[in-house]
Amino acid sequence: MFEGFYFEFPKLSFLLFVFLACENLCPLRSQLLYFPHISRFGDAGVKSPAWMWISKWLMIVFLIVTVMSPVKEIQEIPRFEGHSTLIVADSPNEEMKAKIASFIELREHDEIALYVPKNVKIPLTRDHEALLSILNKLPKTPNVQIDYTIKEFLSSQERPWIVIFSEHPKIFIHSIPTQIETSVVPQQQWKEWMKKSNREHVTIPIVTQITQLEYLYFYPLFFGFMAMLVYLFGRNQRGFL
Repeated sequence: MFEGFYFEFPKLSFLLFVFLACENLCPLRSQLLYFPHISRFGDAGVKSPAWMWISKWLMIVFLIVTVMSPVKEIQEIPRFEGHSTLIVADSPNEEMKAKIASFIELREHDEIALYVPKNVKIPLTRDHEALLSILNKLPKTPNVQIDYTIKEFLSSQERPWIVIFSEHPKIFIHSIPTQIETSVVPQQQWKEWMKKSNREHVTIPIVTQITQLEYLYFYPLFFGFMAMLVYLFGRNQRGFL
């Protein structure tokens, strides 16, 4: 529960001892707010109730905790780097759309681009839901060769990978640069191929050195303010000065 919790200025806790010393050593004054000797004021026998004593010290403690600046380190969510994957599909009928959707679900950490001749060129994105939404709205198109802009699509990426969904993949293979890894999804046993390909194209975990801090000073400040209001209310009551 308290893992990663600490104070930025823990040495300011000495202020509590200053208040304790003043409570016992500071001379009595008629208009005190922080160190009142309530039992010494008013008529003989009139004493401050326990709840006033508690509210006073709660106010002091919470305000000291506030200036000590409590913080909590937030653990980074593990992030993975996948491939920069370009999906090429020449005729996205319902069967092919289902295949592409299954592939995208397996590659959750990839940046994925989509190219369908004459219809759509979607650049690399991690928003796979939007990608699938666009894919489902595409009409079936005739086979068209891959163009020059697609050749340059993945040229600057570190881990490029082109995956072709086509009944006639040769028209695409001859147009793709040889230095980019290219895979063709088979017409039969494509599920087994996807599982095997997913194992071969592993993701790389990325360790980030940035530590995020959540500042929690608002909570003791709020409770200290509420305790101060209760204490001031008690002081203004008749008989407690």
